[in-house]
Amino acid sequence: MIQRIQSVFLLLAAAAGFGQFAIPYLSTTSGDPASSLPALSDQVLNPMDNPGLLGLCALSGIVSLIAIFMFRNRPLQARLGGGAAVASLLLTVLVVFVVFQIRQQMPEGGNAQYGAGLALPVAGMIFDWLAVRFIRKDETLVRSMDRLR
Repeated sequence: MIQRIQSVFLLLAAAAGFGQFAIPYLSTTSGDPASSLPALSDQVLNPMDNPGLLGLCALSGIVSLIAIFMFRNRPLQARLGGGAAVASLLLTVLVVFVVFQIRQQMPEGGNAQYGAGLALPVAGMIFDWLAVRFIRKDETLVRSMDRLR
């Protein structure tokens, strides 16, 4: 259900995962020498330029989206949220590595600007972590109420 706070966090995590396809990590202009690099040939570095980035972005977004609808099975929902958080962590590491390598390969006089897409894997990881935290808190509350009956 979307009305629970953990569902909102999972929805935001999924939006962060899928938002990386629209918001680039690096961008450059068409006349810049940096656009001679294969990854920046279309003037942007996004998940479509690397199969690892593509897979991890899709995985983190899809798993977060699936976890929203597992509200009847809170332990499974928490495991899916944790898996999405791990995927976002791996995505963050891979994004930093790819951007670092692109910066190392930058030709003399090349200039590429950092994009807001660099913050999205970290945001997705934080939202997934918050969702798992609230799922576990909700599960603890339900179990304590069952003991009182």
